[in-house]
Amino acid sequence: MSLVKNKKFQISLLILSLIILALIAVFATCDKKSNVYEKYGADTEPEGFTFLNLGENTEFSNEVRNNLREQLGSDAIEKRTLLDLSINYKGFLKKHFPSLYELNQKLNSPVGERIEHNTIKLTYRYARKKKVPFEYVELVFSNYTKKPLLFYIKSKKEGAGIVDVITKKYGEAKTIVWEMEKGRSLYWTKNRSALIISIKDDRFGHPEYHTTIYYVPSMENLIQRERIEAKKKEEEIKKTGKTAF
Repeated sequence: MSLVKNKKFQISLLILSLIILALIAVFATCDKKSNVYEKYGADTEPEGFTFLNLGENTEFSNEVRNNLREQLGSDAIEKRTLLDLSINYKGFLKKHFPSLYELNQKLNSPVGERIEHNTIKLTYRYARKKKVPFEYVELVFSNYTKKPLLFYIKSKKEGAGIVDVITKKYGEAKTIVWEMEKGRSLYWTKNRSALIISIKDDRFGHPEYHTTIYYVPSMENLIQRERIEAKKKEEEIKKTGKTAF
């Protein structure tokens, strides 16, 4: 009888030990994820298309900027900038991405008038010094929501590795062979947003990879907010006119 009780006790102890180890593993994993998000200034896991752990739900902050500096080097910051979505050659978006073309029409003047938007733009021209596969990086955030609007990354031959990584993460891309010039574009869509990698040769015949991420919901939000703001200003001007006489 004592032997049976002893075996039961040992089994219970073993089960308890396994439960404790499982809990430790879970908390360790959560803590590890938490540290990652804290490092990049994010409260939650980045969603949608990501670049350096910045996703469609990431909010720009001083901490985010500092972490980007660590990875990409010194930056240049601008506020109230143009927002041109055009890529590759004239007519590319209109033919292959009509919804992006329509957005671009809303963000820019049809007669070429300079329209500045309430944005924050970070530019990195010396990222290669940090031993990363990027020649040039441009990140644009909304100054209303602080969320990403447009990311543009230029790479040389190392871009082939970037394509492999993105394919593993998001699946096989759809391909567009250019009609107007020699080149092609690979693209993925997710949550109404788009990630496009355009590949062409530079003047020396070496491949260049131009990656553009369009965060469509954020762009639509920006357009809506700016329209509301413009309407308020218009109403204020009308009121001033009425009270002037």
